[in-house]
Amino acid sequence: MRGTKDIIVKGIIFSLIPALCNFLGSTDAFLWAQKRGYIGTNVDIECLKLIFFIASIFLTFALLTVNIILSELRENIYRRQAAELIKYTKEIMVMTLAKIVDRDYCHIDVRIFVPEKTLKWRIAHIINKNNALFFRIKNIDGLAEPGITNDLKFQVFPSEEKQGLVGECFVTKKMVYDDNLIQSNSTDYHLSEYQINKTNDLRFIIVCPIFSENGDVIAIIAFDSKNDIKVTQENKEALSDLILNYTQQLYEKVPELFKAKGGLL
Repeated sequence: MRGTKDIIVKGIIFSLIPALCNFLGSTDAFLWAQKRGYIGTNVDIECLKLIFFIASIFLTFALLTVNIILSELRENIYRRQAAELIKYTKEIMVMTLAKIVDRDYCHIDVRIFVPEKTLKWRIAHIINKNNALFFRIKNIDGLAEPGITNDLKFQVFPSEEKQGLVGECFVTKKMVYDDNLIQSNSTDYHLSEYQINKTNDLRFIIVCPIFSENGDVIAIIAFDSKNDIKVTQENKEALSDLILNYTQQLYEKVPELFKAKGGLL
């Protein structure tokens, strides 16, 4: 891996070459050199200037285009590698979880919820501190199969209007779970019909908060399953330790996954 110094030197050189060509092609530098005998009198200065000017245009275009293409290719490679690594670590977590709950295998989707703090929301929040705050789902490749959950969001503030276990997690700032969603999802969490329809195939969920240095909940991560998974006194502590450790490691190693949703609206 190249160091910072190598990257800076390369960037300066790549920028300097077309800039130097442009300088030689658009100034009287060659004429000055010819008058002082550095260039022969038989050299066509205007033709030489034109050559360097065209070279500056070509080099600027070529170097910029090549760098953009190479950067995009490298980024795509890193993105695929990161997705594979995320998927691999998730599978290890799932196998450990299955062992804890005494199952051969559990299908688990790991979903991230981030606050919708758009410019519109920030302006409204200045006017009204009780302005509703929603956490919106982010389905990440390697962590979750989206299914019909795309665009799903839950209100987490004000606390008396919280929705779902995401809202409960935000308000209590604690890990919460429900291993009987087939009974409680439509009755206990103040969900709309839209939210119920998006989540009615779930049987189990554990929701864990992510904290900032100030102790604010900046993201929420949910582990849900369509399988029946029961939390008992015997497995509760081990399950909690696994979820907390995995959540913290994921946040520390890949913090960009937990960035809040911004934008204008």
